[in-house]
Formats: sequence, C-alpha cells, structure tokens
Amino acid sequence: MHRFIPSFLAIMLLSIVADIAVAQSSGSNWQRQAPATELDLELFRALQVANLPTAETLQKGDLEFEISHRFAPALSEGSDYLWGLDGPVQMRLGLGYAFSNRLVVTLARSNANDNIDLSFRYKTLQFHSSTLPLLVGIHGGAAWNTEVYVAGRDKGDSRNFQFYGQLIVNTLINRRLGLGIVPSVVSNSDIYAPSSEHTVTLGTYAEYYISPLLAVLAEWSPVIDGYKKDYNAASFGIELNTGGHFFKIILTNALYLNPSQYLSGSEFQFKSKEWRLGFNITRLLKLKR
Repeated sequence: MHRFIPSFLAIMLLSIVADIAVAQSSGSNWQRQAPATELDLELFRALQVANLPTAETLQKGDLEFEISHRFAPALSEGSDYLWGLDGPVQMRLGLGYAFSNRLVVTLARSNANDNIDLSFRYKTLQFHSSTLPLLVGIHGGAAWNTEVYVAGRDKGDSRNFQFYGQLIVNTLINRRLGLGIVPSVVSNSDIYAPSSEHTVTLGTYAEYYISPLLAVLAEWSPVIDGYKKDYNAASFGIELNTGGHFFKIILTNALYLNPSQYLSGSEFQFKSKEWRLGFNITRLLKLKR
C-alpha cells in the first residue's frame, strides 16, 4: 500500500501536467459542447467543491468518473510519514450518469465501512440575473454500510442503512466568485449508536475562479443539530480544470468522503497540525458526439 501511493501520485501529477499542456496548446478549457437548454445556468464548473455538491449537472447521456483520496496521517507527522502521504487512505470511487440535462444518478463506494452510496441530483430552479443569478438543486440518496463490526448485526440489518437529503443554493458574483449554501439532513448518522440518530448540517462554500484553468476553494460544514463527531468538517484547496479532467488538491480535517459520513463532522480539529492532504479527480466521459 505504501509503495502504491507515491506511484499513484506520480501518475496523477504526470496526468495533470499532460492535461495542462494539451489545454494550453489548444487554448480550450472544459465546457459542455452545447448548452443543455437555452435557459440553463452554469455557475460552478464542477459537480462538487471538496465534498459538498454544487447544483450543477451533466448533459443527458454523459458519464462522470470520480476517484478521491483522503490520507490518514497528518502533514505534521513530517518526513516519517512523507508529510501525510505514507499511510492508509480513505478512498471513494464513483460513477455518475445523466439521465437528462437536469438529473444525474451516481453510484459510489467508500472504503470506510465499505459504504455503498446511491444518490440523485436534480437541478430544480434557476433565476437569471446579471448581478445575482441563482441556481437551486436537490441531492439525496441512500447508503449501505456493508462492513460494520457490531455483534449480532448482519449486513442486511436496517441499522446499516442511512438516508440523506440536501438542498443546494448557488450563486456567482462577477463571474468569479461562486457561493453556495447546502442545508443537509442525515438519518441514522451514527451507525454504531444504540439507537438511530439524525444530523442536520449547514454546509457552506466559496470558490474563486482565478483563470479558466485555476480556482481556489473553501468549504465548511457545521453541524447545527443532532449527532456530531468531535468537530465540524472544513477544507480548502485549489482546483485545476484541464479540459475534461478536474483535479482538486485540498487540506482538510475530514477523512470521510461519502455524504452520509462527512456530514456528521470530523474527529480532528481544523488546526494546521491536524490537516490532512486529499485530492479529487473527476473525468467527464461524453458518450454522444
């Protein structure tokens, strides 16, 4: 595992460099080949910021593949752990498909509790404005934790299932600053608790587009009611848009990746000595030309 991670990162970095070279040589940046409809707004460039979703969707028939990692050791562990890279990871693999220009269904798996997540995202409302456009979407899903170590509980036990819903409101100021608020609720948010609990989280994020290639981002997910791990989850980092790929490199106190897991917070404080390195890579696959 430890040898695999540096090799994988090397491949990822080479891929970033290659994609940037292609994007710069062609003078193009990723965008949908044609507007989904004349009225559709596109305020953010990607379907998620760090963990929280945007209200964006894909064009009908498109696929999006995702691989994301959060490294368990903190950067403050120093050279003994290769500044966080030499250690176990939380990993998510996902594949989304657009059944329409406004509906995306995604199947994903996280290795934390072998959490299998089936979700949908629907772009519901959009308000055109030159100063304050608004895009509203909903995101909901169900998660099945297939590896839970509780005596007497089998895989199909109802306590291994979680459900969640998120309302997404996005805007874009001066075509540069994207803002989002994502009130969210998770049922059975602590699968190890004696009885079922819920969590209500008020996710927020901002992303500033420096150029067609580069953006900086930050998100914060405070728990406002119900079960919470020790601290609220937060992340910040950069996004590289290389023409089909999105690379996000972040620092965070949150290890978990699937919605039913990251929405209840983190075991670590959001202090520099607790920051973990993470990345998301997504690839858009257009099945129709």
